[in-house]
Amino acid sequence: MKLKSTVLYVSDNKFMHVIIKDTLKPYNVIVYDAYTADEALEYLNKHEPDLILSDIDMPGMSGLELCKKVHTDPNLRRIPVVIYSGSENNDDIENAFLAGAKGYIIKKYHKEVLAEKIIHYIR
Repeated sequence: MKLKSTVLYVSDNKFMHVIIKDTLKPYNVIVYDAYTADEALEYLNKHEPDLILSDIDMPGMSGLELCKKVHTDPNLRRIPVVIYSGSENNDDIENAFLAGAKGYIIKKYHKEVLAEKIIHYIR
């Protein structure tokens, strides 16, 4: 299925940006980059992506703090936030949902499964 959607990917890991773009390219999903939560907030002041995909651990503001800010901002809260993390810790997962995340994806899936999971949240 071909989509015409946008995702803001927030992570300080530049290699993961390449993986996410490569994974979603066949689905016609455009991925925009933010390497910190502050960069993400700057982007969100001007643009409204269909989805925010964010890592938890980043320098400065964490992905969970970013999620809370998006979730409580009346201008942004309609944008779903999905946490994409290597942590399988139940506390991290629970805290993501308490922060307002719509989903949590663990960094261990093959590209096809990862793409399916991300596209599920875009819809």
